[in-house]
Amino acid sequence: MNYRYIPLVLLVVLLVSAFRIAPGTSDPWKAPKEADALVDPLANDAKAAAKGARLFSSLCWTCHGPQGKGDGPNATSLSVLPADLGSPFVQAQSNGALYWKITHGRGDMASYEQVISREQRWALVHYIRTLAHE
Repeated sequence: MNYRYIPLVLLVVLLVSAFRIAPGTSDPWKAPKEADALVDPLANDAKAAAKGARLFSSLCWTCHGPQGKGDGPNATSLSVLPADLGSPFVQAQSNGALYWKITHGRGDMASYEQVISREQRWALVHYIRTLAHE
């Protein structure tokens, strides 16, 4: 066996692993343009964020973390780290785009279209707005 290639093989394995698990190495997730035009039926519902908070604490926190920072107990087991929902990148998206992402999912982020109602998905969007970093 030729041992002189072992350091090179180890270096390649380490580089491939680092790029696979490093945060931010996947393409940014963008909803289609038409998602921005979705009409938010809870736009005038003062209780929407509170309804969303209850859903978040039962469905979303295990990946996104209790404060939505992407640091939940299941986060490190995912192929892509969950978004920090209070980040400027997330908060800059339209309500329709966030609703579309919750509805359709991608990769480790499940689709919630068949799991929770349309109104509940919109309520989650309103709760996400309360997580914005100051």
